[in-house]
Amino acid sequence: MSESLAILLQHGYRYALSLAHHAAKAEDLLQDAWVAVIQADGPHEKSYLFCAIRSRYYNLYKRELLVPMESLESIVEPAYESVDVGYAHDLDDPQLDAALAQLRGIEREVLYLSAVEGYTAQEITTITGQARGTVLSMLTRTRKKVQRYFSINEVKVVSHE
Repeated sequence: MSESLAILLQHGYRYALSLAHHAAKAEDLLQDAWVAVIQADGPHEKSYLFCAIRSRYYNLYKRELLVPMESLESIVEPAYESVDVGYAHDLDDPQLDAALAQLRGIEREVLYLSAVEGYTAQEITTITGQARGTVLSMLTRTRKKVQRYFSINEVKVVSHE
């Protein structure tokens, strides 16, 4: 696999992780999207891959709303160890994970596209289909939510000592 393809897939994985907020679901989203890109003979570009990931995520999200699924992990103990897929992400911090868990999917997506991928509000508008003003206000509100979460939890930690 070429280095540029590996980088593209790493970006895709991080984007899928920002949407799904679960490593295994992110891997599945990336795989499904990449298969679709190859089958459609689409360009190997980040924006095209992100659109494929996003559409699969929202299709999955809508399906889960209609048909609640029970995890196989809750039914049967896994017979194998978890495998490190080699993608680095910074969601190992429990406080960051909790802060991001309080956000809606679209808020995590917009925050990820802005903070991690460095997209402008106009580019995020193109990717998500949201109005530019909506994206700008969502970014502001989302950043404030995360900051508020950390300031509240910082006070709790200090007060317990």
